[in-house]
Amino acid sequence: MGYASLESHLPSSHAPLLPPGTFLSISDTQASDGNFLLHHFVSNYIKADQNVVLVGLAGILVHYTMVGRKLGVNLATARTKGNFQFVDGLTQLTDYAAPNKEYLAKLAEPKPATTTSTATPSPPTTTTTGARITRPAAAAATPLAPPKVLSYSPKLVELYRALEGIIQETASKTKTGPSEKQLVLILDDLSVLLNCGWPCRDVLALVRYLKLLVAKFNGTLITLVHADGLMAEEVSQDGLVKGVFYEADYIIDVRGLDSGGSRDVHGQLSLLHGPGYLLRQRSGQVRENEWPALTLHYKILDNNVEVFAKGYSSGVL
Repeated sequence: MGYASLESHLPSSHAPLLPPGTFLSISDTQASDGNFLLHHFVSNYIKADQNVVLVGLAGILVHYTMVGRKLGVNLATARTKGNFQFVDGLTQLTDYAAPNKEYLAKLAEPKPATTTSTATPSPPTTTTTGARITRPAAAAATPLAPPKVLSYSPKLVELYRALEGIIQETASKTKTGPSEKQLVLILDDLSVLLNCGWPCRDVLALVRYLKLLVAKFNGTLITLVHADGLMAEEVSQDGLVKGVFYEADYIIDVRGLDSGGSRDVHGQLSLLHGPGYLLRQRSGQVRENEWPALTLHYKILDNNVEVFAKGYSSGVL
């Protein structure tokens, strides 16, 4: 599978996979990249012949393909079989459209009083980027209507719709097959959306809707977000980290050593309980010590990652 030394510390009920219907949030810093954990889960799900949908907001397909080869996974073959789908997130978000300021300004305009009459749909407005957006007040209430909370960021709605279509198609193929497969949706860097200009509120709304969408198909959601201490002063970044943690069942925090750099230890992993896990624990849905909260050290090698308890690195012993 992925990193053998990490397996024993993950939830044991569905090892080496995560429990269906759960949400894992990975946080890291600029100095300690947590991307290696994403490679671990991609490798595990592909080797277990499960379905993976990877949204690349920071990484490209070539990067994941090269790392996958080191871990013994051929993503090209997995794509041919239909087990692996890669979505270039920034391509879906072109032309890097930030929230539509013209649309927001029109919403802020005072609305004239209207009399009771047969409602007629308002004509769609066209933005400077060519996107056609229908005003929510006049939009027909249909099951396919975009989530209202995302209406300020039309490009995020397009990304959500694209992922919804991929997940539904993948799930439908699985049901017609000989056995039902588990699905995992991975977003490799939510912080990129903030850097591209989307507000924290809309990014969190996207995460919530994707969490509900994946849970509908009994799948698993995994995201990565930057949680640098220096960024805590930025309201949007700090709000994103706290908001994602609030939605999560499991949390893995990747940090450097408090004592500084080391040749034998590259950083530490803190396995934490999210609110979702605590609620399921109280209701008796998870076994005791299924996800023990503890801090481990790790060392990144060329084609592996060694995870061990504090003070048990090969350099110390």
